[in-house]
Formats: sequence, structure tokens, C-alpha cells
Amino acid sequence: MLIPLVFGILLEWPAWVVVPLLAGVGWGAFKKLTAGARTPSDHVGMLLDQLGLHGERNPVRRLTAQRFAKLIEAAGHPHVAEDVRRRFDAPDA
Repeated sequence: MLIPLVFGILLEWPAWVVVPLLAGVGWGAFKKLTAGARTPSDHVGMLLDQLGLHGERNPVRRLTAQRFAKLIEAAGHPHVAEDVRRRFDAPDA
């Protein structure tokens, strides 16, 4: 978090450059520390959102989550696959 301050002093950057960099780094560190660790189910949810499959009652989202769960299970992670099924209430395909 002190990197912008150190570079600012060493390279003699003006305060209008150092202060926004310091604020940005501080805000990023704060967000990282308060967000907590994301689970694999969180990542599946973000991927489904990026694919445009929004809404808890969306049947295509639920079916896609089921397919991801099958792929995860085939990769040798049955506990993660069960968590994905439970979180997205995925129906049996």
C-alpha cells in the first residue's frame, strides 16, 4: 500500500499524482480484505451472470448450473459439484 508513496518520494512526483494513486491502492486493499474469499459456487454464479443468465427462477440458468456441476464432478470434485447444485437448486437433467 505504500508503493505509490515510496515511488512518489523517490521519483519526486507531485502530490496530485501520488494522492490519487495512494487512494486507489488503499481502496483496492480495503475491498479485497472485506470481500472475503469467493467459493467455486460464487465463480459459477458470476459466470452465469456474464453469460446473461440472470434470475433465480430462470430454468436455463438452473440447467446450465446442473451441467457445470456435472463437469465439476467429472473433474473429481463431488463436494464442489454438490455445493453448486444446492446453491442454484439445479434440477436433474
